[in-house]
Amino acid sequence: MSNVETRLDYAAGQQNYRGLLIKGSGLVPKAAVVLLPDWRGQSPLARDHAAYLVELGCAVAIADLYGDGFSPDSPDQVGPMVQRLIAHRAQGVEGLAACVEQVRKELPAGTPVLILGYSAGGMVALDYGRSSGDIAGIIVCSALLKTAAEGMKSRITAPVLILQGTQDQVSPMETIAAVIKEMDEAGNDVRFELYSQTHHAFDNPEAGTDPNARLVYSPTSAQRARQAIANFVAEVIG
Repeated sequence: MSNVETRLDYAAGQQNYRGLLIKGSGLVPKAAVVLLPDWRGQSPLARDHAAYLVELGCAVAIADLYGDGFSPDSPDQVGPMVQRLIAHRAQGVEGLAACVEQVRKELPAGTPVLILGYSAGGMVALDYGRSSGDIAGIIVCSALLKTAAEGMKSRITAPVLILQGTQDQVSPMETIAAVIKEMDEAGNDVRFELYSQTHHAFDNPEAGTDPNARLVYSPTSAQRARQAIANFVAEVIG
């Protein structure tokens, strides 16, 4: 069955965003997933992740990570864009909140909404949860993990699933331990699934398989993460 894609426009403050809404043709979605992609934005990988979720019966909104529909086509463009997200974390939350609001307008009332963030998108997803975002669940995969920023709450009311590699150089085990400590102290409902011998971007086949690289694809961990995501979504939406 073919999928239906429509542009998803939304705005927060002075920033315009251009996302993408993907739904199964003729189907009423069981849930909606707002997908915050890795640094490349609405890339073939993001669309592949979205297609998998549509197969599970979800509508998927691929959020605009940077604004104005910008999707980097070169690694040289990544550093400044990600550093901007890190430096202005509240803006990322505002943009995601606007995306969630727009998604709710596009779907039947009462449709559960989850957030799924990869890499820097995972940082934004967790920050949205810390901002008391009203969603059914949060998933982060191979995320750029950060503890709460100064002045940010650490309490997250929605259940959370965090999928990380133990060899991740972007979010090393020290960072993972700090996030675990924060989540425990806040009393959050969080489960961590760690994959050994697994690096950052383990979900991305284009990362290659050189074990000495900073970004490394792991087909085994990628498949396990997909299954964990499917199980979590099924549990959350009942």
